[in-house]
Amino acid sequence: MTTRLFLIAPEVGEILPCARAACAAGDCATILVGGNTTRDVVVALQALNLAVILKDVEPRDVHHVKADGLLLSSFGSFVDARQSLKNESLGLLAGTSRHAAMEAAEAGADFVGFTQTKQYVGEPIVGWWQDLTDVPVVAFDPVSDALLKPQRPDFIRCDDAMWQSPEEASRIVTVLTAKWAT
Repeated sequence: MTTRLFLIAPEVGEILPCARAACAAGDCATILVGGNTTRDVVVALQALNLAVILKDVEPRDVHHVKADGLLLSSFGSFVDARQSLKNESLGLLAGTSRHAAMEAAEAGADFVGFTQTKQYVGEPIVGWWQDLTDVPVVAFDPVSDALLKPQRPDFIRCDDAMWQSPEEASRIVTVLTAKWAT
């Protein structure tokens, strides 16, 4: 299995030049953007072969900008969102909650994200998840190779420094692709 890159765009600033550089440098699969992202930006990101996921918005907002999906930070409205998003991807940022992740999977999650830096040292939450289910997992924090390498998450988050410039985006993605492509 090849681990792919999951980009998380900053809330403010021009993201397209860095996204273009990142996609040219490696295997970027998905980008998480804020709810204020316009339809034009969504189209431009999709043209880079990125799945565009909005964070913590109403399902109608996903439909309005024709994004590819939605990530929720809490399970509270997950079931309603799943009913509204029949053809779009829906994920849950479970933090370190195994229970929330399992509830989301049972409710039809397309992916689950874990925040590994808040877990107990050495706890293989990503590996546990992969042993339990086929629902893809995102390692949501840019974390150390030592913590993640043996677990092989489906997606890893690029470091936020990638948004400083297209050159930095290219450098970071090149390094991550070399580490995780095999």
